[in-house]
Amino acid sequence: MKHAKLNPNFAGSGLGFDEQSGRLNVALNKSDRNSTATPLITIFAIPKPFDTSTDQIQRNAINSWSRLGPNVDVLLIGDETGIAETAAELQVGHVGGLEINQHGTPLVSSAFEIAHRETRSPFLVYCNCDVILMPDFIDAIKLLALDQSHPRLVAFGRRTDLKVETEIDFDQPQQIQQLLRDCDRNGVAASNACKEYFIFNRQLYSNVPDFAVGRGNWDNWIIHFAKQQNIPAISLSDTVRVIHQEHNYAHTGSSRFQCYVSGEEARENLRLAGGRHLISGSTPSWRLTPTGLVRENGFLLSQNFWSDIPRFARLMLNLLWR
Repeated sequence: MKHAKLNPNFAGSGLGFDEQSGRLNVALNKSDRNSTATPLITIFAIPKPFDTSTDQIQRNAINSWSRLGPNVDVLLIGDETGIAETAAELQVGHVGGLEINQHGTPLVSSAFEIAHRETRSPFLVYCNCDVILMPDFIDAIKLLALDQSHPRLVAFGRRTDLKVETEIDFDQPQQIQQLLRDCDRNGVAASNACKEYFIFNRQLYSNVPDFAVGRGNWDNWIIHFAKQQNIPAISLSDTVRVIHQEHNYAHTGSSRFQCYVSGEEARENLRLAGGRHLISGSTPSWRLTPTGLVRENGFLLSQNFWSDIPRFARLMLNLLWR
């Protein structure tokens, strides 16, 4: 395996991007950041309507993102009930005008176009709005930003499924520690096929097909496309834990299997993607480990691929029976 050793002495620092110099800069807090600096990262998402079934989950996710530090901006995209009001309340960005398909489902292409148009940060992060992110997420991105050997990249990683029944105050360390303890005790590692976020340079994915969000096959295309362009696809599963809050699929009006496999929108996503790309779209070409980047030698030789098979089998059973 090929190793690329990275300098780990970034923890606790802030990185910004100075558009005049074209360089990353370091800032310890908001007051220290140069006024010309642009945040390193913008996390953008397409929330569901805010109602009794989704409000707590989505607020937990957004609040966790907005606490990641001064070099992270958050942008909510869409026109569904409560999005603009919640963005204003939580003091994060909001842009409407999101295009939808004939079924009323938001289009991934429109969200990515808006994110590119409305932001200036060098890294963009698409994240599902039910996912809690912790400081290790931003730490990993800072490591990738400092690595000069991969000027273009896409990163993703495995999620941990957890039932979260309360709204979490991310300004209270005790509540965060309790969440992490609950995750250690009750969290279930999902398959690598379940991708909740994509980190990428803003030069990438400015023009993606008109995939329906929340339906199958488009997420595999993101990783497959990068590999086809010889762009490193980096797994953060060894260094980052993201918490996916469990939920039902009542908002879709169909079963989980229909959402991801058999439904009309999933089949249209399949056509637009040119195939399922299940293996290519779920396996990395590199992994970020505690000691640096490690190149994968193909999925057949990857221990991570073979160890994921039981998790993937469980996912298939859940799709068929739920």
